[in-house]
Amino acid sequence: MKRVVNVLGGIILAALIGLSVTACDTGGPTSGNGGSSWRDLSPPPIEMVRVGPGEFYLGREEGTAGFGNVTPISRVTMSGFYIGRYPVTQGQWYAVMGTWPSFFTGTNNSGNTTVTPTLNRNNLPVERVNWYEAIVFSNRLSILRGLSPAYELPNQWPNPTSWSTNPDTWGAVPTSSNARWNNVRIRSGSTGYRLPTEAQWEFAAKGGPLGCAYTFSGSNDINAVAWHWGNSGSRTREVGGLQANRLGIHDMSGNVWEWVWDWWGPYTAVDKTDPVGASSGSLRVLRGGSWLLSANGVRSVHRDSGTPDNRFGNFGFRVARPL
Repeated sequence: MKRVVNVLGGIILAALIGLSVTACDTGGPTSGNGGSSWRDLSPPPIEMVRVGPGEFYLGREEGTAGFGNVTPISRVTMSGFYIGRYPVTQGQWYAVMGTWPSFFTGTNNSGNTTVTPTLNRNNLPVERVNWYEAIVFSNRLSILRGLSPAYELPNQWPNPTSWSTNPDTWGAVPTSSNARWNNVRIRSGSTGYRLPTEAQWEFAAKGGPLGCAYTFSGSNDINAVAWHWGNSGSRTREVGGLQANRLGIHDMSGNVWEWVWDWWGPYTAVDKTDPVGASSGSLRVLRGGSWLLSANGVRSVHRDSGTPDNRFGNFGFRVARPL
């Protein structure tokens, strides 16, 4: 059922906004970076929030507006970490990558009709970026900010002879699932930015240890915390425009789906400590729902997935860092 929901969502979205899953619009207020290297760009501010340590129940529905648990539920012990207060914005993406890949400009809706009020494109969540691009962004941001990059890719696959954290050596971002890129790993001891794990994401969305019993991230009232199909006007909205959760984190319900690190896999009931999901797979997990979905899809426990090359106008991400 999950795969059907995901595929149908992509088909509906593509029909609504007329985009290819592999298209990459580089237009915007300015296009490209004037021929400069990304290393010449100014590192953008990324506001981070500390989460944990503590325990929570992965998959357990909270609050009064829910649709049921995602089973099997498990007790999870989490180390502390930092996570972005907001999803990565279009302005932050441009400051690191020098491109404007997103469909939404602040003046259009999913039908590409001009709408009001006009929104600041710099503050809209970046979308139409795939999982591979999110790990490139993470390493580039780490380098710009003087941190040791988290992700390393093999120089070849299979039988790698070396691994590199420098995205300049990785080659072009794949436009279809790619075995070499799928074998990316996290370099031990790295301090840089990365995608949160699925468990980190849900722990943060629920408000960390002893989080309040809310169905959505920060409230049982969907309209207080989430841009969804009923209130978004068929477009993304500026981050931070609605109520935060108890940790001060915004937009974890709705606005854009958020890529996380994990390969898709079924939950298990055993107790866990800092789980990282399945060891391999063909789909990466997405969390949080988006402007395109109704209440069920933007709950803190809801899961979905996509192939790591997928680009849609409701797929974005936020970054995390170790303490």
